[in-house]
Amino acid sequence: MEKHNSMDGRKARLMDLFLQEGPLSPAEEALCGGWTLDREEGAELCAAFTDEELLGLLRETAERLGHSPAQGEVHWLLKDYLRSRFRNWPGALRAAGLSRAAGQGGLPPERAAQQEREVRQLLDKVAAAAKALGRLPHPSDLPEVGRRLSKRYQTWNQVLAAASADQAVAAGLRKFDDLSPADRQQLDRLGALAQRLNRAPLRSEVDPELRSALVRRFGSWRNALYQIGLEPVQRITPFVNAPLTRGQDRARAAHRGDLYDCHYRLLRPDRETAADLAFLRQLADRLGRPPRRREVPPEIRRRLQEACGSWSNALFQLGLEG
Repeated sequence: MEKHNSMDGRKARLMDLFLQEGPLSPAEEALCGGWTLDREEGAELCAAFTDEELLGLLRETAERLGHSPAQGEVHWLLKDYLRSRFRNWPGALRAAGLSRAAGQGGLPPERAAQQEREVRQLLDKVAAAAKALGRLPHPSDLPEVGRRLSKRYQTWNQVLAAASADQAVAAGLRKFDDLSPADRQQLDRLGALAQRLNRAPLRSEVDPELRSALVRRFGSWRNALYQIGLEPVQRITPFVNAPLTRGQDRARAAHRGDLYDCHYRLLRPDRETAADLAFLRQLADRLGRPPRRREVPPEIRRRLQEACGSWSNALFQLGLEG
């Protein structure tokens, strides 16, 4: 049997098997048996699939069947991958825009496709709001969108990810050329604070008067930082616990003022940290993936976690989030 050594090759082979009509051969089933979630190779292979790739396989199966698939109507390994990613089978069907009434009683593909278009339109509204606001929108910015998406997604963070909201924010950034002496002085103050902190400041770390002036002048906090080449400190999982709808009597949550669960760039890594990051890069290049903690010498791992605030942020310095 043809060997599939690359991750892309294994993914392509597995996608073909998942969509194959009729039973698989013993050799094909044996191949799938080597990629189960309890095996390291299988866990890595599952993680290599994007949400949309897995959901696309589920939608193609629904199209072929003419209804939302029951668990027994998809390949057992695809079922396991979907359940691991979306918690359970109804969650996978919901994320794919398919009726949770799986089996012969499920929605016909035409109605499922219509629902998917409606969801896409709502996600486009989220992306448009992100670009206009210059930041990730809060659920309270789009209450009707949140209400209508509550049957598909469980948290606002999932909505933001599906809408590619962070990319939309980045697309709306722009440089200001007509800077006044006062503008430059305010940006210099912001830059000086960033140099002292060795990273972009949190909003709470900036004098309120200066912060308000910068947001008023440049449209958003992120765009103010953009003027001096900085990216904001970002939550790894923003709004992860935020419900899509909330009662009128519930106050909007304030921004957290700490660096827990955050990604941010070090502006000036010291010599030791730079050397440790170079070691991490070489190891990642050799492995072909982000190194796991246990694969890094304990002393280097400890220093990187201390210098960067967390192991995740150490990987972030090299674009190796994993």
